[in-house]
Amino acid sequence: MTEIKFSKEELIKIKEVYQGIMSYASIGLFFRSGEIIGDIISRDVPRDTYFEKIGEILKEKGWVESIEFGENDVKVKGSAEVHESTGPTCHMLRGIIRKVYERYYGTIVNVDEEKCESKGDPYCLFVISKMG
Repeated sequence: MTEIKFSKEELIKIKEVYQGIMSYASIGLFFRSGEIIGDIISRDVPRDTYFEKIGEILKEKGWVESIEFGENDVKVKGSAEVHESTGPTCHMLRGIIRKVYERYYGTIVNVDEEKCESKGDPYCLFVISKMG
């Protein structure tokens, strides 16, 4: 598979264009884009090393500097989507995390970003809740 790379600056500028045109609706597009990425990267990952391997992939692809998966939460430092903001900004990563956990648990999950480095928090914290 051919891969392409965006710099963090390019990603943020692209997101700004979408937000300028679509305002709040763009968040849904970023989230859905992340779900597609999460679905693809988690597709063939063995269950016995699942979260370890997903973490390696996300670091290798530059989405995060570090990531800690818990049963009901994910702690991230250095998300590619972090930039100065008054609210959470890691919408694509939230979508990735959702699909990763849905594949693992085999059920629909909700993912909320309760802390974000963009707001000045020391890390991003995503809380997972099972829906089904």
